[in-house]
Amino acid sequence: MDALEADLGAPLTADLRAWWLLPDVSANYWIPGEFAPVSLDEALETREIWLLVAEQEGESFDENGRPEGRYLREFMPIALSPGGDGLIVDLRPGDTRGAVFLWNHESWILDVPHWVSVAPMLEDIAQALEAGTPALLSHAALGGSQTPGTATVDGELDLAWQPTTAR
Repeated sequence: MDALEADLGAPLTADLRAWWLLPDVSANYWIPGEFAPVSLDEALETREIWLLVAEQEGESFDENGRPEGRYLREFMPIALSPGGDGLIVDLRPGDTRGAVFLWNHESWILDVPHWVSVAPMLEDIAQALEAGTPALLSHAALGGSQTPGTATVDGELDLAWQPTTAR
């Protein structure tokens, strides 16, 4: 983590640092959207691959001449989906520093934050699991694209998030 901070030229957020210090975080897909946490080593490896892809893609502009989104060195993956998308923490200075976003590997466009930081992500998931309420309600309230979901557990004790209409 110290080397990453040196590379970024800024400290990690306290809750991101704490995230990688948690003991025995399961790699199962327990984060809404079918995401599994990644270790710091896997996060660094994924970050390097995504930065290489962004470099190889080069500059790209939309129909209005604005630069299109690219993966930035200040983005840090914390969880991955089986389809290749990731949840990233934005470590750029500004209002979204520390926020958790969906990184869609095809569109490369950031939506509104899923959570304002890692700690509220964990609190939202815990509340959803304990109370049976939907997760991601604050993301949906901001106009985010991810549908809130309620956790279900099947007979084999597999966790899944079912879309809910609650917004």
